[in-house]
Amino acid sequence: MRKSGRRLRGSKTIGPGKDEADDVLTDSASLDMKAWVAALSTVPTGPITDDQILIWVEGPLRRFFPFQRFLGGYGRLSGGRIRMQTLLTSGHQAEFIASLEDAFNLASRGCFAWWVQNRAAFILNPSCPPSFATEREVEEIRRFSLGVVAAHGVVDPFANAGTYISFSGIAAEHPDRTRASLNLVAPVLHALFLATQQVASSSIDLSKLTERQRQLVDLALMGLPDKTIATRLGISENTVGNHFRGIYERLGITKRSQLIAALK
Repeated sequence: MRKSGRRLRGSKTIGPGKDEADDVLTDSASLDMKAWVAALSTVPTGPITDDQILIWVEGPLRRFFPFQRFLGGYGRLSGGRIRMQTLLTSGHQAEFIASLEDAFNLASRGCFAWWVQNRAAFILNPSCPPSFATEREVEEIRRFSLGVVAAHGVVDPFANAGTYISFSGIAAEHPDRTRASLNLVAPVLHALFLATQQVASSSIDLSKLTERQRQLVDLALMGLPDKTIATRLGISENTVGNHFRGIYERLGITKRSQLIAALK
């Protein structure tokens, strides 16, 4: 489900001690590389869609890296605030998806802030959470029965943008093996998310819109919800929704997140 060419640098690792480094190397060597090679051989190519990403994640990737639920997003960081432009989920409850924010202050999510600063994979086990996890994040995991969560991604420091991926319900054993797996997975998913951004951008032609529709697009780009847009234009929320459905149809897209991502 979606709630919505520069080559970017990969992940930065934090220098471990010798014993920890040995453990990482051992767990990296124990990865099922046959399953990883098989997953890589099926990575979608050409114009990429959300459905293609999810099919790959739920099939070949899951066989390499078992998980119960997936969340992946592409967003931008500005003034300490994250704005998600693309969000894909698999296996999550509708209530959890509805609780996700399109924009939030980095300081409100300790795990996300730690990842942005360190650009390294991390694991959040609610029974023994890391020190940087906030009470809100731990409670969220318990509330939605997410189990052990592992996350990583790729950040482009020059564009202040990046891809963040999170897998819930993973095995708690062999955490270093989990981190090693995410080091392989993160750049591949980042490339796929970038491909969807490029497809959205290439398909947007605002000349197809009426003056009224362009007005709504401008307000949407300001991050205004339907209720506020309706108030500003003196129309009902239902009418706003009808306008946006017409906009999506004319532009060949299906979600507001695609529109915003293409025009930002």
